[in-house]
Amino acid sequence: MVGLSFALYIFIAYKSRAQSTSDFYVAGKSVNPVINGMATAADWMSAASFISMAGLIAFL
Repeated sequence: MVGLSFALYIFIAYKSRAQSTSDFYVAGKSVNPVINGMATAADWMSAASFISMAGLIAFL
């Protein structure tokens, strides 16, 4: 059972690897700009809230 799950993991990793640097860095230019912008905004808000929470705790 362990060998089967390991083989499945290796198969999935092999099939989903990037074929070029464009595939790796920009997903082959297949991501919608609106979705990419929403992901970037969510990342920025998450980082800002994490840093501001640490500052708030230190301030109190």
